[in-house]
Amino acid sequence: MGYSKFILKYSPLLATYSQCFYYVCKIIIMGEKMKTLILIFTLVAIQSIAQVPEIKWWYDLNDNSYGQSALADFDHDGKLEVVFGCYRNDSMVYALNLDDGTLLWKYNTSDWQEGCNDTAPLIYDVDGDGLLDVIVASSCNPYTYCFDGSTGEVKWKTLTRGSDSPPTIADIDGDGKLEILHGQFGGYVICINASDGIKKWDLKVDTNSWIQTAPTIVDLDGDGKLDFVVASWEFDKENNQSKVYAYRGYDQQLMWIFDLEDVVYHGTAVVDLDSDGIDDLVIGDYEGNLFALNSADGTMKWRFKAISYIGSPVVVGDLDGDGYCELVFSSFYRYYALKGDGSVMWEYDIPNIEQSFRGAALSDIDNDGMPDVIFGTTGGQVIALRGIDASVIWTLELADHIGKEFSIDHAPVVADFDGDGILDVFIVGGFVEYPDYQNNYGRAYAISAGIGQGPDWTMFQNNIHRTSSICPNPTSVTEAVHISTTISPNPATEYIQIYIENKGLQPLGNNEEVKIYNTLGECVIELADVQHLGDVGHLKRIDISHLPRGVYYLRIGSRTQMFVKV
Repeated sequence: MGYSKFILKYSPLLATYSQCFYYVCKIIIMGEKMKTLILIFTLVAIQSIAQVPEIKWWYDLNDNSYGQSALADFDHDGKLEVVFGCYRNDSMVYALNLDDGTLLWKYNTSDWQEGCNDTAPLIYDVDGDGLLDVIVASSCNPYTYCFDGSTGEVKWKTLTRGSDSPPTIADIDGDGKLEILHGQFGGYVICINASDGIKKWDLKVDTNSWIQTAPTIVDLDGDGKLDFVVASWEFDKENNQSKVYAYRGYDQQLMWIFDLEDVVYHGTAVVDLDSDGIDDLVIGDYEGNLFALNSADGTMKWRFKAISYIGSPVVVGDLDGDGYCELVFSSFYRYYALKGDGSVMWEYDIPNIEQSFRGAALSDIDNDGMPDVIFGTTGGQVIALRGIDASVIWTLELADHIGKEFSIDHAPVVADFDGDGILDVFIVGGFVEYPDYQNNYGRAYAISAGIGQGPDWTMFQNNIHRTSSICPNPTSVTEAVHISTTISPNPATEYIQIYIENKGLQPLGNNEEVKIYNTLGECVIELADVQHLGDVGHLKRIDISHLPRGVYYLRIGSRTQMFVKV
């Protein structure tokens, strides 16, 4: 390895000047011939420390942005773009080029009043034309939009009851076609045909509430059929009736209800807490309770009492490399990491009693092989913590940069924006004052975060089913009724082997295509004419050694399952 590559790779790992001095002394001991290298290494290392994090560019807006952005390569130029929406004084949905911050397209959603685009967008090829689309659910102007990702052209828009609920997508009923789900004001969940925007059904959950959580899509009872989970924001504060509701996907029949102690804004995380091979659900309420639920019947496994209300979604990852997943969330001014049994792994108090309502992204940005925790605060800070112990990697004061009041109510996304080998963070903040919102403003930032192993965190709650996890699902998340698909190993490093069990009720095609998608919705591996070996059989091994670390989706026909490349 050349000196320049050595310095580029390892200098961001030096967290303090004392570390620089330590390594310089070590080199001095090695001999006088290293003096020139010592000087170069010291200067570059110190410069690297000063430059991480570094603001790469910014883009000014006329209001704040809520929720979270989503990333993809819309125009197939080999570079990522980002899409996000802004609130009333701006009313735009923006798509920006992430390498330099230039505008790709924008769209004003204020058809008959100001646009309130405060839900996280969804990116997916909804109509199978090979091009990525953008789904945005608006609130005060009650439409859900489908945009062409590369041009911003409206492909369809559907009248709804208005929504703060981030949309999800799946073949929820096993008919071979994709559907979009999101909650609505008035206590409903809507299902929209993804290809044309036609409303398929409108499910009444609780008309004395709003459904503001994303519908988390998961196989709750392990029967190979997709189900979905939402929670309510009940209006009766004195006699709180807020609940978690679980429904079967194919006929919307209620499976179970769990009583909460207060309202819920953000949705459910999916994780196997006790390594029994069965998914569990984790969700927090405004009374400060974090509930761990059995996914099959909704019974409580444990409850953790936080310092105050839990507003953020829970995010899930293996923070310490022990093979078990931990839970990360914020409550008022405090971040928690909990073990699978509900015990505290660490706590971190945000300086100045600031808050982080939209939650964190998980991605290794310091190259220790374990996920780090990145989030924004109401005081305009972006903070990166080591996932293993909550020690601060870096803090960036965006309020100081803009030079005026600046609050972040937007969770970050993480990827390498410009192909320089350094992971970057995109986040949006601003100033909001209502009802006199004419003075509102906002600014979007791209920030270099550090050299690390990722994986990318590209959307709200990490994936299209909004499970909030970078850990593998233990059970099959399929999109067909009678076929069970197993991937092993999972997580995988060099290859995956697929095992398909046909229950005998649905024939398997002899020449079904196998495709693997990344979290950006891009097909990264495609295998045609894969032969199945009778009703029960193995597919040949699929080489994934060339794929970057991260979460992927294996799709066989209409069946989809997630796996993790490590």
